[in-house]
Amino acid sequence: MKKWLSVAAIVVLCLALVIGVACGGGEEDEDGVTEIKLGHAAPQTGIMGAVAGVPGQRGIELMADQIGVFEVGGKQYRWKPIFEDNEGASASGGMASTTKLIYTDNVDFIVQQGAASMASQTLCEESGVIIDMGSATFDAYGPDHAYSVQSGPCFAALVAPFYDWLAEEHPEVERIVVISYDDPLMIAYAEAFESNMHEYFGFELKIIRTPLGAEAYPVATAAMAEDADLVIASVTYLDVMWDMGYEGLATPYGPIASQTQLEDAGWNDCKGLMFFYPEWYGADEVWPEAVAFATGYEARYSVEMDTIGLSSGILLQALTGALQQAGTVDDTDKIMEAVYSGMPIDSVVGPVYYGGEAFAGVNCLLMVPVAICEVVGENEYELLDYYTSEEAEAITVEAWTATMP
Repeated sequence: MKKWLSVAAIVVLCLALVIGVACGGGEEDEDGVTEIKLGHAAPQTGIMGAVAGVPGQRGIELMADQIGVFEVGGKQYRWKPIFEDNEGASASGGMASTTKLIYTDNVDFIVQQGAASMASQTLCEESGVIIDMGSATFDAYGPDHAYSVQSGPCFAALVAPFYDWLAEEHPEVERIVVISYDDPLMIAYAEAFESNMHEYFGFELKIIRTPLGAEAYPVATAAMAEDADLVIASVTYLDVMWDMGYEGLATPYGPIASQTQLEDAGWNDCKGLMFFYPEWYGADEVWPEAVAFATGYEARYSVEMDTIGLSSGILLQALTGALQQAGTVDDTDKIMEAVYSGMPIDSVVGPVYYGGEAFAGVNCLLMVPVAICEVVGENEYELLDYYTSEEAEAITVEAWTATMP
């Protein structure tokens, strides 16, 4: 169970969230409010359903209720979530859910991930439907893919600020080892680490590739042999390395996903663990609204909110803001114009916006602020540094353009 929970933690933000806005909205209620259908497709059974699908569904439900009635183009709307099983974000599951959403539910906005997104992109674009490809590489976006966007955090724009901070605060770090995953769900993460951005900050980087769910001890042993100053890996691999005597710096490969991961590894071993993915843990100072959202989540569902719940909430806020800026819920081109404009959108982690023109050719990748934190005790965290969304994108553009061919 612990092994599979770790795998789920790594891919938690890469599991499919399929979101559809019904063309023109639904029928107007007696109170003059039109419901917009919101499709959410994710695993609904097994470990992935428990760790990712259900928390994502709950995050959408809660944020939809908190947003309530909102105005677009002088008319009032509210979200009506519809939930589907997407068969683990597989290509077949992606096509099945996308086909249903387009031809049965008449959607004009879909979010897919990994193999599901790549399988669905052509169908969406040929149908004039906006697709959110949250874990695709940069070449999946751009002027040639006019209806493709990313509303999850741009991972490269999280990694570069962390490198920037690391170079300043830990000049002793020279060699970084990354335990990366060979899986379509993880290609956006891999792209960030396989870029040459580390060279801009003076780091040497070694990548150890492994399949999802691989036995931890052989992989951890290989990482130990690299004599790294910093290891970027899942908490499961780090836990084994700590047992082997690793004493260097460490940070998770992607989100923590759940504080249960840290509890399972042991809070004492986790002291000093740094993280830079948007989490509500320890965010009282910088993101009180995210902490309040997590508090509301726990009060409603009697369980602590995982990363996927927060991510789902931010995604829905970004989508709502784009519709409001466009002044329409059914004119695809105007919605994309609003996305490309890069105008700020309010969220529980502060202002976010669609940027990324330097990487994708157009502004279509969601930029979020970066809070670099450290585990200092049981459920206790310290804020080490903070980058606004604009600062995070700026340092990423600087490092990316200086080192990429």
